[in-house]
Amino acid sequence: MSEWKPVTDAVTELLGSVSTATVASQLLARGLRDQFVAGVGPVAPGRRMVGAAWTARTIPSREDLDGLWPGSRPVPGLSLFDVIESTPAGAVLVIDGRGENRTATGGDILVERLRVRGARGLVTDAGIRDGTAVSAVALPCYSAGTTANVSRAFLRIIEQDVPVGCGSVAVFPGDVLVGDDDGVIVIPRAMADEVARDAAEQEQLEEFIGEKVRAGAPLRGVYPPSAEVRAEYRAARR
Repeated sequence: MSEWKPVTDAVTELLGSVSTATVASQLLARGLRDQFVAGVGPVAPGRRMVGAAWTARTIPSREDLDGLWPGSRPVPGLSLFDVIESTPAGAVLVIDGRGENRTATGGDILVERLRVRGARGLVTDAGIRDGTAVSAVALPCYSAGTTANVSRAFLRIIEQDVPVGCGSVAVFPGDVLVGDDDGVIVIPRAMADEVARDAAEQEQLEEFIGEKVRAGAPLRGVYPPSAEVRAEYRAARR
């Protein structure tokens, strides 16, 4: 088991004010070129998400184990219900759904339970059920689409609180996830403080650059900013 801990209030506030695109730029500057979760989008646009990853791993389901034969019952084991009841307050539940958008890894009642438990969000590279109802729950959710199929028809939860792959990105328990209308990006926990600080600074600089471009300034020398533009920005900040 990992030594999971929530994101600090200071880092949450900074990351809650920046875009996933800005975070991607900061991660690229540190040598991480592809931390954006592929194929996953918001169920309800217009929400922001910051939280520490609590993870669940799946394997393909099997008829004799998952109650798929008529009259049979699933073999006891870890379930999606167990994972939800284990998700800590302040966490984003990340489900490795193996890219199976044919099936769901949650619906409105399960998402509501996550919200009540104090979770910060849900991210899955599988689908989600009850899309309209999930949109009405005040919890940011990101998925590979909506479907009516139940999870056990295709997937079996096998582990939680372990490293997983979600949307072709490695996610370790405690990694920091940021979500906006573009999708979700994963920040390694050891980098979170400095990425949050520098991303917030970058957004302020780019707001200054945007004002210059709107006023008619050409791109070259302004974006990316020259030493002169940076000096002008620092003077304006003072």
